Amino acid sequence: MPLLDHCLPAGLALALALAAPAARAADPVLLVTSPAALQAAEKSGAGFAHWIGDAPASADGIANNQVLMRTPAWQSIATPLGDSIARIQRSDRQAGVGISRYPHRLFDARWLASPDAFFELVGVANRMDRRPFQRGACGETRLVYRLAYRTAAMQSRLPMTVNVELRGDAPDADGSCASTARRWQPPQPSMQDEALGRWLVSADGPLAPQRLAPARIAQITTNLQSVRWPSAVRPDLGGHAEYMLRAFRWNAGTRRFDVAPLENTPDVARLKANAPLRKELRQWLQQPDNLRTLDEATLQIPEKFLATEAISVAPRGLARLANRPFAQLFPPGEWQPVPGSRTLPSPQALLRRLDDLSCMGCHQSRAVAGFHLLGVDRRGASRTFTAGNALALPHSPHLQDELARRGRYVHAALSAPQPDPFRPLAEPEGTDAAPEKATVGASCEPTRITQSANPWLDRAEKLPRVACEGAHSVCEKTSVGFPGGMCSGPCDPLDRNGTCGGIAILSDFNQCLAANRPFGECLGRHTRPGKLRSCSAQRPCRDDFICAQAEGQPEGRGACIPPYFLFQMRVDGHS
Repeated sequence: MPLLDHCLPAGLALALALAAPAARAADPVLLVTSPAALQAAEKSGAGFAHWIGDAPASADGIANNQVLMRTPAWQSIATPLGDSIARIQRSDRQAGVGISRYPHRLFDARWLASPDAFFELVGVANRMDRRPFQRGACGETRLVYRLAYRTAAMQSRLPMTVNVELRGDAPDADGSCASTARRWQPPQPSMQDEALGRWLVSADGPLAPQRLAPARIAQITTNLQSVRWPSAVRPDLGGHAEYMLRAFRWNAGTRRFDVAPLENTPDVARLKANAPLRKELRQWLQQPDNLRTLDEATLQIPEKFLATEAISVAPRGLARLANRPFAQLFPPGEWQPVPGSRTLPSPQALLRRLDDLSCMGCHQSRAVAGFHLLGVDRRGASRTFTAGNALALPHSPHLQDELARRGRYVHAALSAPQPDPFRPLAEPEGTDAAPEKATVGASCEPTRITQSANPWLDRAEKLPRVACEGAHSVCEKTSVGFPGGMCSGPCDPLDRNGTCGGIAILSDFNQCLAANRPFGECLGRHTRPGKLRSCSAQRPCRDDFICAQAEGQPEGRGACIPPYFLFQMRVDGHS
């Protein structure tokens, strides 16, 4: 269930650069992450409240969650999420809200009804490439919102997104989607920020009022960090986090959302317990037409086999069996290579492709701690920005690369009736790339995962340690929150690969948060300077690290740190 997804500047409308004369039309917009553009769109009808029974919003287009919770529409989403969180707590005595009392830190479901919390628009995505999934429509438009809060003591975003998936316009009379592709072309090539946002929601824009009608909703999907275990609890992995994935469909009759199945995500427990149903699924998948659509990534598994809730886990992505539902269901011996395919040359590759199309497989493939789009931190009067708690890039490495493919699709749609929808694997298995040099930011404590279908039982087996390069280098350990270890050392302004940043003194920092001290105070008192790897869209961090803003770095550049060192990426410690 891919949510969103080359080298393009963060915080701007990301558009495909097409070779054309100087007087050509503007390039089609692929992804908008500029806070100014998104705030302008919110004020003109694209705020989250628009989808929640038209809950009353303020002048900036945002309604707080207490207001949303008064509507049946939001209750129909928030209540199942809260029930799932409560079920986690009942099944795990060590799970609860807060730092001081519970080693397994749980998402605080009270944020879903809090007057201090709200959902802000962090991305608008052109998903014309989703045409195979939307019969009679030219793909989708997706609006991604992120949970945030603002109190007297603190402001921050939280690790939860809501994705509103809208059906596109109907195809043209000739069966093409050229008109839809042109609709994503702004009137001026240089349009950005507020002007871009106003155009998006204008009568001619891709978010025109008729295109924001509730009848256009294909589904709403949610992704939230349900629980986080710190590295002190899971020192071999550098911590453990779980992400709850759900889907909901709009019911116009009741004006509520109904729980819906997750795209291409099998109900593993039910299928394991029902051998005939599991066999039926395998036989369906092995039909030639379905293998063809599997290869091109347009497969649509019937709903009878699908789950309505899934959990992805971090760190270590697809090395964790919990993120590979089809590998849990089927041994490779039940499959055959598919001659002539692009992604199915072996049984193992076929299962990998199936897992790639599942919700948990997608969200843990070259992602940012379970997400692909997190958005730019807002500054100004309606801000959620706090120094030391901001991202340098709004999206994952996978989404960065994926934009190029989507751009080719939209470009082709301007002239071809049916562009090739093929999508390569988000994270190809096995490459011939040379081993990474043990410079700043590299792994220095490699491990091998001993897998289990129950991610709590996964274990990281230590491999021979790697010596970091440099006379004064050190290996920051997995056991204090650096998955796989991280080469670091004293700050060195002459190192072109590194930048100076603050590294949390973990126990002191967490104790400060547990005492309900402001995040900025804890950050200022309980960090030490250290050399971190520089990052940008062109130079992403390695898996299980995030590109955070760093002092002295220009926009779009930052430093690689473990994601849970950034306050907005963890459920615990928020007041």
